[in-house]
Amino acid sequence: MSNDGWSDKSEKYCSTTEAARLLGVSVGTVQQMVESGKLIAWKTNGGHRRILLRSIQQQREPVSTAVLPIKSDPDGRLQVVIVEDDDFMRTLYKRELENMALPLTLELFDNGLEAMLRLGAGFPHLLILDLELPYIDGFEMLKHIKTHKENDFRHIIVVSGLDDSTLKQHETVLGDVTVLKKPLDSAVLKGYLLALKHIYL
Repeated sequence: MSNDGWSDKSEKYCSTTEAARLLGVSVGTVQQMVESGKLIAWKTNGGHRRILLRSIQQQREPVSTAVLPIKSDPDGRLQVVIVEDDDFMRTLYKRELENMALPLTLELFDNGLEAMLRLGAGFPHLLILDLELPYIDGFEMLKHIKTHKENDFRHIIVVSGLDDSTLKQHETVLGDVTVLKKPLDSAVLKGYLLALKHIYL
């Protein structure tokens, strides 16, 4: 369904190219999905399509029901997922974790939507999460995760540059997770991972 020239501004949208990347299909396929009603879109005054993110999610496993229990890694490695939109920070995380020489599998995401779709395949041993993210921010991700009672034991570290007053406004969402200031101390991260290694491996 296409709504020419109009959109609900409370909803989140992305471009056709971004939708194709998120779904792993071609731009032409996205256009066909819009025409067939599988994706909800509208057109800007300049004629560009904007795809409703919620409809993209519905073409994959819905994020509200997709979070699954931790799955054992067949190679006996810790699974670490990091969601951070800053290129430098992602590179820093990757380098620091590689230098720790621990048995782990690292997955890096630069936006909340792709990260939530990844969580549908099983929750990692450790999720490191920024709060200011494209598409679905860290607050929304935590809300989705917390809708599942079985997620109470999850190991989540929020690493944020937001000031204390802003974080306090969201203490209902953040209350059950570890919140640390950017940049994350590598010694703290290594200690956390060593503890998880002792628990799970």
